[in-house]
Amino acid sequence: MIHSDHDRPGDEDLKPASPLRLPVTLLLALTAPPLALASWILLSGDQRSAYFRSTWIRAGLAVLIIGALPLLAVGAAASLGLTRDPNPNPVGFGLLFFAAGVVACLLVLVGIVRVALAERGAQ
Repeated sequence: MIHSDHDRPGDEDLKPASPLRLPVTLLLALTAPPLALASWILLSGDQRSAYFRSTWIRAGLAVLIIGALPLLAVGAAASLGLTRDPNPNPVGFGLLFFAAGVVACLLVLVGIVRVALAERGAQ
């Protein structure tokens, strides 16, 4: 038996994407592009789990965390008084964080596109 998109078993339990997903993402794309990617995923309803299963998105999140850790460690060490300089200027770690953020955004964007194409192909 062939089901239409609305008659598939279990569809009544699916949570659709938020109607605010597109406007919020567009607004954030103009003001804070990394947050736009996060809002697209977080406002995607039941598709959110498909996004978090994507290897591309997981890799992007891992790159962002790994790139931020050195900068956070220097800030925490300075706050705790573990450094000679109470106000360190870790330019290198800041540049590392910026570069990691750009790479992470690109990886997450590839993951979003791949998941969206896979979801369209499945329908």
